[in-house]
Amino acid sequence: MKTLLRGALFASLGLLAVAAKEAKPTSPWENSVVTLEINRRQYDYLQPWAKRMETIQKTGVVVGPREVLTTAEFMGDSTLIRLQRGGRGRWYNGQIGWVDYHANLAIVTADDAAFWTGLQPAVIADSIPTKGAVQLMRWRNGSFESRKAEINRLSVKRGRMTFVEHMQLELDLEIAGAGWAEPIVLGNKLVGLTTSAEGNACTALPAPFFRPILEARKRGAFRGLSFFAFVWQRAQNPATLRHLKLEGEPRGVLVNEAPALPDMDGQLKPRDIILQVGGHDVDAEGDYLDPIYGKLSIEDLASRGRWAGDQVRVRLWRSGQQQEILYRLPKADYKIDLVPQGPFDREPEYLVAGGLLFQPLNEAYLRSWGGDWKRKAPFRLSFCDQEKPTPERPSVVVLTAVLPDPVNLGYQDSRFMMLNSVNGKRVKSIADIPDAMKQPIGGFHVLEFGPAESVRRMVLDAAQAEEATQRVLARYGIEQDHVFASPAAK
Repeated sequence: MKTLLRGALFASLGLLAVAAKEAKPTSPWENSVVTLEINRRQYDYLQPWAKRMETIQKTGVVVGPREVLTTAEFMGDSTLIRLQRGGRGRWYNGQIGWVDYHANLAIVTADDAAFWTGLQPAVIADSIPTKGAVQLMRWRNGSFESRKAEINRLSVKRGRMTFVEHMQLELDLEIAGAGWAEPIVLGNKLVGLTTSAEGNACTALPAPFFRPILEARKRGAFRGLSFFAFVWQRAQNPATLRHLKLEGEPRGVLVNEAPALPDMDGQLKPRDIILQVGGHDVDAEGDYLDPIYGKLSIEDLASRGRWAGDQVRVRLWRSGQQQEILYRLPKADYKIDLVPQGPFDREPEYLVAGGLLFQPLNEAYLRSWGGDWKRKAPFRLSFCDQEKPTPERPSVVVLTAVLPDPVNLGYQDSRFMMLNSVNGKRVKSIADIPDAMKQPIGGFHVLEFGPAESVRRMVLDAAQAEEATQRVLARYGIEQDHVFASPAAK
């Protein structure tokens, strides 16, 4: 009997020893990687008065005292943020400490000191490899995963939440379901943060892009992501170069468009040839030679380590001679696009008038047609994404639907039409419509649409339109006839 008891005791002690061994972190990254849960409002842009709640889980990595770094995607319109350490157990309330949607970066913090106990800030790499094996880290179903990834290349392309082209890391993964801000690490250093994945291909923000932003933010020097406002093409055609009297081997890029933006110095001009940016020669492919990463697009020179308002020296060829200018970098702003990517952290704008539903055109609305919206959305609307705003046309207002009522009989099948004017007043923004409707023409509201639309003009009885609006609101359960953004939000 004593032998059996002794054996049972040893077995129990052995199990405890195994459990204790298993409880130890298998990777030091377990003390730096956390899980985030974001509860947020999700709007239906086809019915902009409707909203529902959705819950998203993603990853964050501790980067400083009470600071968790994650991507900005899905952080907008959040109502509750919670953080979890160790892959299971208690959730701690958190809040956004800082966010920049153009950079796709956010810092989340938590007030409860217990959450931070034992967590260690990650070391962010100051440079990264352009090839070779790295690791993806994450908590999944209560277990810590470390999976191999392979760096394909470092490239410069349009960001996921911005029109700005910046440095990005392209990888191959051995796992599916990534792209939720999982850290990419090499040894004991953070080299990237995933932003998207399709199959085994993954894109990540590289440390050389976000480390300078975080450092500048701590110093109070980050003024927003900057970009080159001009449009350029490769200067490869020898005939073009001869016409512009630039002799020698093809080099530089040719400026096609150079829109004037507020507070810009060193304005470029069409037909300028950019030969050098910030001391880096530009080749005929539009690349410069980075001393660490090799050939990269010149767009990288506007978005890496330089912020809005900074000046960069540009050497160019203009009017048959070489010149130098100081080009002031503009701030990335969604208003720069005719079809902005936002809005973020505010309700979608709309107006219901006489059963006609008007909305400003933005990318969030176009994405109602799915990930392939550029092909599936109405052509005239998606084509606007290629245009820039002008003083005469700072935005596009669209009749997106007609909610049937006797006052709009005959127009109920009309939709996706760009509005030009109401009662003879030019409509530059959706907020112009109510004022224009205060001055009907001969007792009628006259709405004019674009020349390519199926219906060029609509006429509504002004006296009946307001009653119709109230009927439509009650019939469809719409609480208010309009939602406009505040001037500050615009």
